[in-house]
Amino acid sequence: MIHDILPHKLNNEFKICDPKPTDYLIRYAGGKTLLKANNAATSGTTGVAYSIPRVGELLALEGKTLADFEGHYLFSIDDTGFFLDDSAAKTSSEAIPAGYEYMGSRTFRSMDPVERLGGATATHLAHWESLNRFCGRCGREMTRGEKERSIVCPKCGNVVYPRISPVVIVAVRNGDKLLMAHNIDNPNPRLFLISGFVEIGESLEQAVHREVLEEAGLRVKNVRYFGSQPWPFSDSLIAGFTAELDGDDTIHMQKEELSEAMWVRREDIPEYETDVSISCCLIENFRRGFTIKES
Repeated sequence: MIHDILPHKLNNEFKICDPKPTDYLIRYAGGKTLLKANNAATSGTTGVAYSIPRVGELLALEGKTLADFEGHYLFSIDDTGFFLDDSAAKTSSEAIPAGYEYMGSRTFRSMDPVERLGGATATHLAHWESLNRFCGRCGREMTRGEKERSIVCPKCGNVVYPRISPVVIVAVRNGDKLLMAHNIDNPNPRLFLISGFVEIGESLEQAVHREVLEEAGLRVKNVRYFGSQPWPFSDSLIAGFTAELDGDDTIHMQKEELSEAMWVRREDIPEYETDVSISCCLIENFRRGFTIKES
């Protein structure tokens, strides 16, 4: 999954420090991040491959040095830091260096494990900061906390912490069939699993029951925890579950959320790569013969 980067290690403790030229630099504007475009000849792939620019290379392109750097530390992976640009707000109309493009967060999924996790997590924080430039209580411009990862209002003392929204995802089993679906907002045409955000006042398990009933019109039993993963693409932490069908297997699809929902036999499920998402891990566990024991 996205956070499985061994032998590398994410160090996300809060601290204030200066960048090295080889550290990564995140420039975030309008929901997109400035990335370096590498052609197939240099990347070894077909089409365009992207990478996160380094502090030194972008400063050099702009005729600047580390003394001119306007940014702050986010976290590091091994000994390489990820820094967020604090200079004047960037827009798509700025003078973008040749060979660089502003790209959506899905681009990180095709990068190597370190840049994938680091870039997606950094833009999670960049997005949070962009939404909290001004205090929601009094309207004063906010400042970053000096002792912890927070944004603080210097006038009324309002403190805002990074937003992490809980999500559940569930592999529902019906004998040798798996409930698979396609969300209307997902550009990937492949079938995945039922998922959704946890609502106020409900447990993770209650959210599983509600989401399956809302999106597929089905009831489930034997809900069991499978594992979790950070999912910075939607500012989330995803908790994965397995479950069994309880009763009638007729699907009543919620068309406002899904474009497809069906029972798929184990032998008809293609192989899914498990290096990014817990959804693929749940599907692969079923496809490879995972079973659920009665509780």
